[in-house]
Amino acid sequence: MEAEVAHKRRREIEQLYAFSQKLLGEGNVIQLLNAIPNHVVEAFEAGAASVFLAEKQKFYRSGFGTLQLEEEQLRVAFEREEPTIDYVKGFCYAPIRLGMRSIGSFGISGARVTRQTLEAVGTLLGIAIERARAVEQLSRTEADRQGERLKSALLDSITHNFRTPLTSIKASVTSLLSGKPLKPEQSHELLEIMNEECDRLNRLIEDAAEMARLEAGEVELAFAPATVQQLIDASMDACKFALAEREMKFEIQSGLPAVRVDLARAKEVLVNLLDNANSYSEKGKPIVVSAESNGNTVLISVADQGPGIDTLEQGMIFDKFYRGKEQRAVVQGTGMGLPIARAIVEAHGGSINVTSQPGRGSVFSFTLPIVRGTSET
Repeated sequence: MEAEVAHKRRREIEQLYAFSQKLLGEGNVIQLLNAIPNHVVEAFEAGAASVFLAEKQKFYRSGFGTLQLEEEQLRVAFEREEPTIDYVKGFCYAPIRLGMRSIGSFGISGARVTRQTLEAVGTLLGIAIERARAVEQLSRTEADRQGERLKSALLDSITHNFRTPLTSIKASVTSLLSGKPLKPEQSHELLEIMNEECDRLNRLIEDAAEMARLEAGEVELAFAPATVQQLIDASMDACKFALAEREMKFEIQSGLPAVRVDLARAKEVLVNLLDNANSYSEKGKPIVVSAESNGNTVLISVADQGPGIDTLEQGMIFDKFYRGKEQRAVVQGTGMGLPIARAIVEAHGGSINVTSQPGRGSVFSFTLPIVRGTSET
């Protein structure tokens, strides 16, 4: 008899341990509460289980048989803070405790569970729910912190993008209106500066407008099959003057399938990546363009040996107007090229990302959907 009791107790301890491990796997309160009844059923080989959370005045149930577990009995177990066991009918109810207070209750049917086990389960549930709340709050706080950091970075970048050309224009106009005698070449230089900075502002506004159209779905793409080589050739042709003195390497997998693209828009993506790699790399360093089949897509990458991008900024560079802090004074730009590229790639049903390490360059990659039953010769 003692051996049987010891075996049963050991079995319950094993069940409690397995149950606790399942509870620790949930970091979201709602997901945890929805999962608890099924975890109870699985861990204790029960017919059904229900949970009542007093704060929400809500019941959570396992998949089957929970109608037999009465809501009133769950409320009573919470209010009395005492387990109730009916071995004849096969029901048991117990409070969910957090420290000395009850925060809810749970019920089990179809399993013979001891009072000690019920109390242990109630304590485990209270700890798990509180832990999930803490993790959720921490995640929310961190997300808010990152959001504020991103807002600050974006505002700084937008301000920089608009202020720089406006400052140049204002300085040139002030010089021309000062009344001081200027040589013809000096006046011409100031007018050239104003003209260039006006063009820069115009590009910024045009890029922002294109981004808005892409986000609103107002840009219609003309999809058609095209080879990856056609896309690369068209992009290289558009960049031929900018890349005239740059060493280029190509690593294109043979037999690639055709891709379903709007060739003009897809070219815009690759041109942007090539232009970035060229702008941020030392002149003597090569740029590598590669392409390979990746299941249902083709993965196209542009690798440079530039300064790289730190981890924090990697999460921001695809956001509108954002430009790397270390590079804003080095290379002019609107901060809209990568966001537009991402919008175009996503409109194709693909994705775009960057892998980078400060001091070791960056690899920008994007995917395009393949056309089934085709391959390049």
